[in-house]
Amino acid sequence: MVAKEILYKKEYAEELLRIAEGDCKSAGKLFAAGGGRPENVCFIAQQAIEKSIKSVLCYHQIAYPHTHDLNLLLKKLPPKVQAPSGYELGVLTEYATVRRYEEGIVELSRDDLQLVLDITTKVVVWAQKCIRDS
Repeated sequence: MVAKEILYKKEYAEELLRIAEGDCKSAGKLFAAGGGRPENVCFIAQQAIEKSIKSVLCYHQIAYPHTHDLNLLLKKLPPKVQAPSGYELGVLTEYATVRRYEEGIVELSRDDLQLVLDITTKVVVWAQKCIRDS
């Protein structure tokens, strides 16, 4: 079954971006606190990236489906509006899907998590520029 694509009002882009900014901060706080499942840092970071991309799609009035698939969302971006790290972001999709229900299949180091947070911050900043500096 193919997910139905929805065209949201352009004004919704700012709300999505604010939520993405909050998710980015939450992932950073969780990382700083230590302990817990490292997969949760990746999940919240993935959510920040997903909402950032969706905010840019919304701003450009491009319909998109309800999905966690970052590569599918990235494909919908206009050619001149590409997210930092491009399709490499797609590896985080699994943290919003199957990896939410698995532990330890892939060991995540503090360096791995820091890299995820750095990339997440870059994507959120990119979305801010796309929406607020236009």
